Amino acid sequence: MSWDDSETILVGDRRMRVRRRRTRRSRVSPWVFVGILVALLAAGAGVLVYMNRPQGFDAVDGNAVTAAGGFQAKENGDGIITVAMEIRNVTDQAVTVVAARVVPPSGLTMLAVALLPPVGPDRPLNLDAEVPLSAPLTLGTNDAERNGIVQARFEVKCDALPATSSVTGEQIFVTVRLGDEEREEELTPPVYDGVPWLTATARGACDRPPGEGANPTQLPTL
Repeated sequence: MSWDDSETILVGDRRMRVRRRRTRRSRVSPWVFVGILVALLAAGAGVLVYMNRPQGFDAVDGNAVTAAGGFQAKENGDGIITVAMEIRNVTDQAVTVVAARVVPPSGLTMLAVALLPPVGPDRPLNLDAEVPLSAPLTLGTNDAERNGIVQARFEVKCDALPATSSVTGEQIFVTVRLGDEEREEELTPPVYDGVPWLTATARGACDRPPGEGANPTQLPTL
C-alpha cells in the first residue's frame, strides 16, 4: 500500500484503485484571533484605568459641599440672633459633614452651632428653640438626602458691629469626610440686600426700635 491518497484492492481478477476521501480541515480566519486580542487588550486597559481612577477627594472637582443658597434668620430678643443656612452635597458619593465652624463679624459672639437634617412638613425648623447638640450629618446622593442645615446662635453687641458692609470678616467652614479622608472646606456665606447674612441679621436686631417684639427677619426661607 502506497502513502498516496489511494489504495489498491483485489476484486476478482482485477485490481481496483479506491480513492480515499480526504478529511477537510476547517480553517479559522486570522481576523478572529485579531478580534480576540483586541478585546483582551481593551479589557486589560479598562481594568487598569479602573484600578488607577481618582478616589476620595481626588475625584472631586472643587468643594464636596457647598452653600445651597437658602437660609433663615431670626432676632430672638435680648441681643440674641439665630441663623440657619442650607448646605448641599454636590458629589456623586455620600459624604459626612463632621463639624461646622463659623467666623462671625465683630460684635457677634457665637453661643452654639449645630448640623441638622433637612427640614420638611414633619420636621419644621424652629429658630426659637434651643440649638441642639451637633452630630455628624451624612448627606446622600438623591435630592431628598443631599441637603442639610448649619444652624448657629449669636449674642450681638450693637456698638461693635462693622460700620460698613465692605469688610465684615464673616466666614463659614465645614469639615467633610469622604471615605477615610477628611478636609475643611470654606463655604460662601449668604448675602441679603448686599450685606452678608450675619451682619444683616445683627443690624436688623440693633435697628429694631426699643420695646418692639422680636420678629423673624425677612430673609429667603430654606
